[in-house]
Amino acid sequence: MALDQATIAKRYAVALFELTHDQNTDAATLAELTEVRTVLVENPELTKAIESMRVPESAKKQMVATLSDGTSQVVTNLLQMAYDYRRFSNLPAIITAYEALVNKAEGVVYAEVKTAVALSDEQAARMTAQLANRFDAKEVKLTQSVDENLLGGVVVRANNQILDGSLATKLAAIRQSIIR
Repeated sequence: MALDQATIAKRYAVALFELTHDQNTDAATLAELTEVRTVLVENPELTKAIESMRVPESAKKQMVATLSDGTSQVVTNLLQMAYDYRRFSNLPAIITAYEALVNKAEGVVYAEVKTAVALSDEQAARMTAQLANRFDAKEVKLTQSVDENLLGGVVVRANNQILDGSLATKLAAIRQSIIR
């Protein structure tokens, strides 16, 4: 039975996190992996070439070695393992899953906030404090955007949750309660 990308990413990320967390190298490893992910995402041809049957094995190994150049032994080992087990296309997802584990351990939550109008600095500060309290986070990194399709209210995406306090959702709930 073939595993899906999310399962693969989680397994590799957990193993990597357990290793780096024990060594207190989470932040340094994450910084290196973030650079690797950027290279892979900006150059999708690289992953295709490494997974291609048409590219000679020696050229593939050289590409992996070049990508690993200057990285820690842990990151080098991860890249080599991904290559050896034909999981190179899963690396961006593995890195993202690892990033989530590091952020959770450090108490960092990333939140996307959509509103009908831009939040003032005071409103953003209150939103950050409320989200930190809700998610028991030490730090909340807020990304704000204005969505003119919202009539009012706010929609927050954080920790794989959507908190929908938009006016449209509230009106829909009222409409449903009236219909019942």
